[in-house]
Amino acid sequence: MPENLKTEPVKADLTDIRIIIGAALGLIGVFLLIIALVATGPEQLAKTGGINGNLWSGLGLVVVSLAMVIWWKLNPSGGASPAGQ
Repeated sequence: MPENLKTEPVKADLTDIRIIIGAALGLIGVFLLIIALVATGPEQLAKTGGINGNLWSGLGLVVVSLAMVIWWKLNPSGGASPAGQ
């Protein structure tokens, strides 16, 4: 096999944009979930028509964050080609 066709295994890198965005969204989501459970009263629910907006927004962000981290773990190369090509 020619040397330029050899492939080396790609390791997941913590500087990948998917893990950075996933971590940021996860932190915001967890913060919103905590606020939804601790600081939501009847007056806040009345403003949103009885829907806990912080709860649903936090859950959505955590789901997107988990999807980004799973994507990063399943496809660590991110479509990048080997160095020098």
